[in-house]
Amino acid sequence: MDQPNAFLKVLRGDDQGKGWELDPRQVYVLGRSRSCNLRFADGAISGSHARIQCRDGVWSVSDLHSSHGTHVNNQRILAVKPLFDRDLIHIGKTLCEFRDYVQLDPSDLAEVERGVDLPA
Repeated sequence: MDQPNAFLKVLRGDDQGKGWELDPRQVYVLGRSRSCNLRFADGAISGSHARIQCRDGVWSVSDLHSSHGTHVNNQRILAVKPLFDRDLIHIGKTLCEFRDYVQLDPSDLAEVERGVDLPA
């Protein structure tokens, strides 16, 4: 993968500062289980908590019947929820920010590539 399509960064929680480049060809399962490809240390996160994937160029998140639910921008999701640049995903006690490089302004992309935190 030359240029990642999206990025997930942990803003708050046991894994704060951790981040993953997301490939649109891959389905990501978030959780504590060893079978998850995005693993978290947060004990309030279920073994297999949520799924992030891209279909037809649209990223989305869904809850996998977790104990505490999955929230996007402070709203509990009950079905597949499309994701947009800078959406906040809350699972367990962990807060993540979703970044969609396709939706970024070109000047934002240059900042992300250099690793500079962008203003909210």
